[in-house]
Amino acid sequence: MTETILLTQKKQSDIETTVEQPMPRSQTIYQGLFTHMSDGFAYCKVIFDKSGHAVDYIFCDVNKPFRRITKLGDIPVIGKKASEVYPWFKETCIDWVKLCGKVAQTGKGKCVILEGYCKPLDRWFSSNVYCPEKGYIAMINKDITARRKTEQALRVSEKQYKKLANSITDPFFALDSCLKFNYWNKATEKFTGIKCADALGKHFFCVFGKNRISRRFAGIYRDVMKTKNPRTFSSKLPKAGAGTFFEIEVYSTGNGISVLARDITERKKTQISMEEYTKRLEELVRIRTEKLNNAERLAAIGETAGMIGHDIRNPLQSIIGELFLAKDELSEFPDTDVKMRLMECVNAVEEQTLYINKIVADLQDFAKPLTPCIAETSLEETIRAVSLTLDVPKNVHISYSSVKPFPMLKTDPLFIKRILSNLIRNGIQAMETKGGELAVHTSLRDKFVIVTISDTGTGISDEVRDKIFKPLFTTKSKGQGFGLAVVKKLAEALGGNIRFETQVDRGTTFIVEIPMRPNSLI
Repeated sequence: MTETILLTQKKQSDIETTVEQPMPRSQTIYQGLFTHMSDGFAYCKVIFDKSGHAVDYIFCDVNKPFRRITKLGDIPVIGKKASEVYPWFKETCIDWVKLCGKVAQTGKGKCVILEGYCKPLDRWFSSNVYCPEKGYIAMINKDITARRKTEQALRVSEKQYKKLANSITDPFFALDSCLKFNYWNKATEKFTGIKCADALGKHFFCVFGKNRISRRFAGIYRDVMKTKNPRTFSSKLPKAGAGTFFEIEVYSTGNGISVLARDITERKKTQISMEEYTKRLEELVRIRTEKLNNAERLAAIGETAGMIGHDIRNPLQSIIGELFLAKDELSEFPDTDVKMRLMECVNAVEEQTLYINKIVADLQDFAKPLTPCIAETSLEETIRAVSLTLDVPKNVHISYSSVKPFPMLKTDPLFIKRILSNLIRNGIQAMETKGGELAVHTSLRDKFVIVTISDTGTGISDEVRDKIFKPLFTTKSKGQGFGLAVVKKLAEALGGNIRFETQVDRGTTFIVEIPMRPNSLI
């Protein structure tokens, strides 16, 4: 055999195996097998030097495939040394000769399997060398050059593939049909914090855990393996940063899948920003449209309020004056059933007339520009005066508390009176059926007076909370929807504001903030 510079020896258990003594065969059978086998066969006698080291071997017999794969052709070789047939033999095949010598010295039944490259012949060979009798070797050679070149090409291709995959800046990994990882690039290590060695060969759930996201991924992976149809979807990647979004492509590769996850975090943020910006624009358009509609409606209200102010207010004041005189004259009559019935009628007319007067006042206050008339104002006296003008049912109790001493305010007393009157009246109306308690409390904070008016009424439902300060909106069967709108406008005209806290069936608290001095106006 003319072999090799590079010899790849397998594990001892694979290299040496016991071969039973072949059974005696007829010369005809042996000759047919020797002639027609596709692998090269050579029978050789090993030559040893005086020290017992193998230095060469003599060809005793070779078949045609052996001549072909070792490029002997028709050259006579029987009875010749290998070094005579191949001039380069001793220089390049010394390791091969030593190994053949060891096999020949072991005696019958020993076999060695070798793979190696013969540079002079530019061939890869797989050789089974065994000892049919001591001092002799028989070898069966296979030309595996094509296979080794294919393997080498595959190794080069695999290196290039891994190099390409590792050059990808996005996570890229592959799984087999059992969902075990068989590839894991450096970008995947970077994004997940999991080393390649800790992922390869392990199941998907062992690496990424078993949770809602990982179960969803596993379902998609199995579907792609089953249908061979690629899938693309956007999601977070298990174990990656919580704020990182990926566009994930899954496609079938042989018996498994490959997964490429492109980082689209910035694109996702831009998309979310655009969606939020669009929503803000839509809301702005809605608000502007609503304001425009309100402006048109308020312009009509203002025009109507002007007419009401001139055409209704003057006769209304005359009616109120006449009612006052009528009550005064009736008080001088002796107490009779007729007097009582007349007093009831006059009081009913007066109540309704005052209600009409309130509607006209609210309408005018809301429609006209408000200019506060600043004066020294006692908040305590104003609250007391408002309380005396209200008709409080017997089942409603009103309480008042304040820090002492409470300072004088520089504000518009009429504005304050209108604010308190409307809010206290609303609180009483919220408790008309079941009764309850209305508490007015005043305090100071920085340069502002804080007035809270709390009732234990029905509260304000979620459906109407955003509408109660809008004009012409009311939940009452008897109301025009100007009371709270006027309060808000009056408070803002004084440089303050109003807000509320409410719980359904437990009551509502209105909080009014008014600056103590004109220079605190906002």
